[in-house]
Amino acid sequence: MSIFDIYETANSGLNAMRQTMQYTSENIANIMTPGYKAKSVVLAARANNQSFSDMLAGMGGNGELGQVLKGQHRGAGAMVAQVVEDKRPGAMVYDPGHPLADANGNVEMSNVDGSKEMLKMMDAVRQYKANLSIIEMAKKASQEALNMTKNA
Repeated sequence: MSIFDIYETANSGLNAMRQTMQYTSENIANIMTPGYKAKSVVLAARANNQSFSDMLAGMGGNGELGQVLKGQHRGAGAMVAQVVEDKRPGAMVYDPGHPLADANGNVEMSNVDGSKEMLKMMDAVRQYKANLSIIEMAKKASQEALNMTKNA
């Protein structure tokens, strides 16, 4: 694996987490919007659009699983495979004067769960920071390699 592969893999993780945070922020911003449906991203392995569990299930008995567990399997990062809208109905609130009220005076509110969205956001931020630190470590390793050639 070259240094450029490390950068590309970490960059794909940054992009996937940025999109996750984008949709989570949209959900939080619309928590009080009547009729709004929460959206979630589905992540997949970037190389062949395969989930990690599918990749493990497809491995043969020739030691490939051991390579993955030792970090020797070459991955290509993550990507957002699709954005899924939660179809569950939101809470019904009685507000007969609201323009979206039904015949009984009820308005369907958003189905966004604020606590779940905040947990998603915290997880995405943590993963984003992890990818940034990978890039920083690769950058420092590159700089050290260049410094070694200058001193030689």
